[in-house]
Amino acid sequence: MAVISRAMLLTLLLALLALLSASPSLAQDNDALLQKKVSRLEAKASKNKGLIELDSLAFEDVMARPRNYSMVVLFTAISPEFNCVPCLNFAPEYKMVAAGWSKLANKSQLFFSVLDFKAGQAVFQKFGMNSAPSVLYFPASSNEASQDRYDFGKSGFQAEPFAAWVQARSGISVKVQRPFDFMGLAVKLLGTFSAVFTVTVFARKGRKIFSSKYFWSTASMITIFVMISGHMWNQIRNPPYSMPTQQGRSGFIANGFQNQFGLETQIIAVLYSLLTGAAIVLISVVPRIESPVGQRATVWVCMGMFTFVFSILIQVFKMKNPGYPFTLMFR
Repeated sequence: MAVISRAMLLTLLLALLALLSASPSLAQDNDALLQKKVSRLEAKASKNKGLIELDSLAFEDVMARPRNYSMVVLFTAISPEFNCVPCLNFAPEYKMVAAGWSKLANKSQLFFSVLDFKAGQAVFQKFGMNSAPSVLYFPASSNEASQDRYDFGKSGFQAEPFAAWVQARSGISVKVQRPFDFMGLAVKLLGTFSAVFTVTVFARKGRKIFSSKYFWSTASMITIFVMISGHMWNQIRNPPYSMPTQQGRSGFIANGFQNQFGLETQIIAVLYSLLTGAAIVLISVVPRIESPVGQRATVWVCMGMFTFVFSILIQVFKMKNPGYPFTLMFR
């Protein structure tokens, strides 16, 4: 019995020595495999300005262990049949951040990738995604369940807040370099010319202009339209211009009375302007029309536009508060 115990003990010792001697070899093999994996990712990124295009199989490969790098994955649907306007709007901003990352000296700790719905439906189903775009950040040496999602509703679609979000999680600063904005320069030049022209006109006829009731009426209405449409709320809260719906379309009306989009503000301002314009024509223009037929036609046109636009305004109210029971022209 003692002989058997000694034999078993000797066998266990030999097995332990073999395992210990094999551990450095396994570690070296893992390091070599990881280095090849990182080199392959760096090569793919360098060919596409820092962006790695994935499909379902490639996604599983880059997320498999061993992995000592972080991954930023954009889940998108840019094919024409999906008509995903937010996907198309965010794509150049995402590429801008990836291009800034590609200029860094050390690019082995973080990679930017994109997975289109047509090429990665299985991955979309795996993460339960029913809308796009969506960005997930996968930290290094972690499983897929520990990902972090970028909040478009809070941070918007611009490259700068997205780069700051990536830096807060990875510790890597990515500089966003936008191309020269020729359109912005043209707008500034036009604005400067308009300001000089306005100052010149005011210098000559300023007293007459500032004493005109039409000038102050127009300025007052513009100020009122800007304020009641929610522009000041946008300046304080900085909401996104629009957001994708569950169907992938661009949403322009936010649900609830505590949220709104930038596009929603513009729509409300236009609706209020049309309503005000119809009322002004009925009050000021119609009484001056001498022809009874023309006067009657103008009244009908203005009342029709007033009713139609007010019906749209009620529908917008119903979109923000689905429980509102009343309608006018639309059901």
